[in-house]
Amino acid sequence: MLAQSSRAGDTWAVATRIGFVIILAGVALIVARAFNWVDSEAADIAATLAIVMGALAVAVGGEDQVRT
Repeated sequence: MLAQSSRAGDTWAVATRIGFVIILAGVALIVARAFNWVDSEAADIAATLAIVMGALAVAVGGEDQVRT
């Protein structure tokens, strides 16, 4: 039988997936800005914040995994 992941492992997986989705959304916004589909300085700020927040979510998920 396959070993089941712990509760902390499940939390890590969810936090990591959410973090990567947020990062990808930030990258998509940067690409949209590069192709002039979005023409706003707020888009640059939102993309940067999304990438940073996504990276923090991944880091928190990784920290949870290390502690268990």
